[in-house]
Amino acid sequence: MRSFICPLSFRALDTFSRPFACCFYSEISMPSSTEVKTTGGVAYDVILSEPKTETVLKRPVSPPKKSEKSLTDIASKLAAAEERRKSMESQLLQRLAEERALAQEKASRVMKDNNNFQEVTKKQLDEKMQVFEENRNARFQALQKRLKEKEIHGREVRNHKRSISQENAENGN
Repeated sequence: MRSFICPLSFRALDTFSRPFACCFYSEISMPSSTEVKTTGGVAYDVILSEPKTETVLKRPVSPPKKSEKSLTDIASKLAAAEERRKSMESQLLQRLAEERALAQEKASRVMKDNNNFQEVTKKQLDEKMQVFEENRNARFQALQKRLKEKEIHGREVRNHKRSISQENAENGN
């Protein structure tokens, strides 16, 4: 049995007479029961088998040579290629037409959604404007009412003041 031990600590490498032998030589005769004591290092015990004989790979057989093609074979292949090209082109045109139809459908849906959104938004805005206008008118009317009340109160105070001043003038005479 052939084996070698490749420790991964420097203290274990010092135990060998040739410290790097495990790295450069694939076979070192050592008994398999040899143990290397290390402190904290890692050691591997690899058992190598006898080299296997290389099997001779057989060369793959080359395919038989093709015979020369006739003019009709070439013409038929060209016609088949042209037919494939035309079918691929028609499939491409059909796919593009489908994609264009889907894009138009999507654009029409987007336009419809946009119009609906505009209508709803316009209605909401009109309602808000109407409420705003009503509130504005109510505040304005309330202000006018308060001004009229103050004007009436002012007239009453002036009239009362005049009457008091007239009474004072009559009493003081």
